Amino acid sequence: VGVVLEVKAHPNADKLRVAVVDIGTKHVEIVCGGENLSEGQKVVVALPGARVRWHGEGDLIELQETKIRGVESYGMICAASEVGFDKLPAGEKDIWDISLITNAQPGIPIAQALDLDDVIFDIEVTSNRPDCKSVIGQAREGAAVTQDPFTWKTSKRKDISDDAGFSVELQEPHLCPRYTAVVIEGVIVGPSPWWLQKRLLLAGHKPINNLVDITNYILHEYGQPLHTFDADMLEGQKIVIRRAHKGETFVALDKKTYELSSDMLVIADAKKPVAIAGVMGGLDTGTTQATTRVIIECAAFDPVSIRRTARALNLYSDSQLLFEKGLSTQALEPALLRAIELIKEVAGGEVVSKIFDESAQSYQPIVFPFDEKAANRLMGIELPKKDQIAILKRLGFTVQKNQVTVPYWRDHDIEASVDFVEEIARVYGYDQFPSQLPSGELPQAFSNQGLMWERRVKHLLAGAGLSESYSYSFVSQSQLEKYGIDVHTAVKLRNPLNSEQEYMRTSLVPSLLTSIEANQARIPQADVFELAPIYLAQIGAIPKQSLRLVIGSYSKEEEGLFVHAKGILERIFGQTGIRQWSLVSGTDQTRWHAGRSAVIVVGDKHVGTIGQVSRAVEQAFGIDVVAVLIDLDFEALLSSFTLAKTYKSIPSFPSVKRDLAFLVQERTQWESISQAVHQTSQLLEVFELFDVYRGKEIEEGKKSLAVHLSFRSSERTLEAAEVDEEIEKIRQVLENMFGAIMRS
Repeated sequence: VGVVLEVKAHPNADKLRVAVVDIGTKHVEIVCGGENLSEGQKVVVALPGARVRWHGEGDLIELQETKIRGVESYGMICAASEVGFDKLPAGEKDIWDISLITNAQPGIPIAQALDLDDVIFDIEVTSNRPDCKSVIGQAREGAAVTQDPFTWKTSKRKDISDDAGFSVELQEPHLCPRYTAVVIEGVIVGPSPWWLQKRLLLAGHKPINNLVDITNYILHEYGQPLHTFDADMLEGQKIVIRRAHKGETFVALDKKTYELSSDMLVIADAKKPVAIAGVMGGLDTGTTQATTRVIIECAAFDPVSIRRTARALNLYSDSQLLFEKGLSTQALEPALLRAIELIKEVAGGEVVSKIFDESAQSYQPIVFPFDEKAANRLMGIELPKKDQIAILKRLGFTVQKNQVTVPYWRDHDIEASVDFVEEIARVYGYDQFPSQLPSGELPQAFSNQGLMWERRVKHLLAGAGLSESYSYSFVSQSQLEKYGIDVHTAVKLRNPLNSEQEYMRTSLVPSLLTSIEANQARIPQADVFELAPIYLAQIGAIPKQSLRLVIGSYSKEEEGLFVHAKGILERIFGQTGIRQWSLVSGTDQTRWHAGRSAVIVVGDKHVGTIGQVSRAVEQAFGIDVVAVLIDLDFEALLSSFTLAKTYKSIPSFPSVKRDLAFLVQERTQWESISQAVHQTSQLLEVFELFDVYRGKEIEEGKKSLAVHLSFRSSERTLEAAEVDEEIEKIRQVLENMFGAIMRS
């Protein structure tokens, strides 16, 4: 601490002056450029050897006794920012006049003079304990652990019936369970006393003015956010807690304009929003030096609503971070009364209204049954009942008649009886628990059939040489539209990671096609699959998840690719116990190739599609290879999967084999022919297509099919005449139903 005894002009510089300063042990001359330097000031003096931050910027520099423009200067008269108090409202380059905040004599160390010899605790508080984000909360926890008494001075309430011409209307009680406010007149806005500024500085806050500083002080003392409105700036002398109107704009204290949506909660006057509830106040209704009448707000808001609003606007504050953790409605009155007490002490004024108190419903404390034996069983130790109760009482719980009442500051954290048992164990001390291996009966394991089949099919496909693909659950509007999916049927994210991930996927196909496009240049031929959920929108409910399996085979060559993909499908069904399945026409021609696609039917259910994607889809996704996909509804298949094995005895009689070749129309599907033929003959064992021919000697629009036929009886050896008779019946079916022409 130094006292300025005399200020003289610098002989060689117009903007510098020479101060004679009493530093306790002697009087020294210091050259200074501070415009507010005057005689009689108590100032902060940094002597030679001290380290300061010049004008509050850059690295620390060590001072030396030196000449400045020809005049000896013994040290430096400092601004607040140069000695670490850059958050003080004093000007960055002004001399820090400490005359009004200390009576210390010259020469006293500044830390001692300003009562800065303090301890700062930097405590990491988990998100489930917002009650510990306050001095009172930490003191309560400390007292519980050390078994010291915890005393908490509460402010007295003075009841007034007058509303001071104001009204409060709560329109959204589920988003604001409780709202309290009070009107105070005659306040004088100015700097806070040093004790208040000092505590805010040590807590990391920048002092603004006495009204704002008090709300920040209570934020740290009680862990309860408050907000101060200039009452004369509120139109209609009214406060309304409502949803924002769509497209409504708001200028916040950070001087930025925000566009609001109808799912955001605001505090409004009769005409406009004056605060984004729980996030930030408005610039137009904040307190200024001219403010004399204020409304102090103390409220509880829905944490989910606060979190969504902050993220949507990308607007965060200390208050918002606390509100989104969940604060009790019962914490409001103590904090508001404390604010009234401090405002009267620091800013003057008198309460002129009742405490407005609007709430959705009366508070019901949370109560759980207390069973000390069950608690000991959970902890694995034998802790006497009286010790358990003593710990709970130190934490603020009430125990009466084998019931535990949860204190209001823990009503967002304690959700079940096991939670307060955890509190007992925590305070008792985990280090006091004996080290021992766990014992007890293993619970019966229940098989999750869906998960079992999911793993089984993945192993099956990987074993067959397919590569598994993993894609995001989010897709772009472009991906959906390329595959012909209406984006209005998809779930749109409110806060997407980026513009390419705005929607929840309703099909795995767009993601797989995107993957094929990205890999086709480096890997021109591959088989890939993905088994993952899709998300289907539901009115008034969360999206329905449904497992889908998509398989993609792609190659530069078209020949044999469909048959290859069908072989994969046959392998899946063969290994999962599905015997009765077929391929039928009816695919969406905008997505699938007209002649190389089919609907997959199991029993009487359509469970998916197999086919080559249409040229339009290939072009939309930028695919230069031929891609054949299998898109299966895995959920629908689960009921058909089985591990049961069927045994067929070795035949006792030989089979009789024949071959047939015939012409049919190009559009005729093999599956239809196969079903019709199998229904014709009871002796037919195998009806297998082994060749499809188009070309020379075959009429355009037709194709030649060659098949193997195998006949067998389980009772006798078949005669040639019997087989000829069966062949004739098959010929009749082929000719009559499909217009087939037999080839010699």
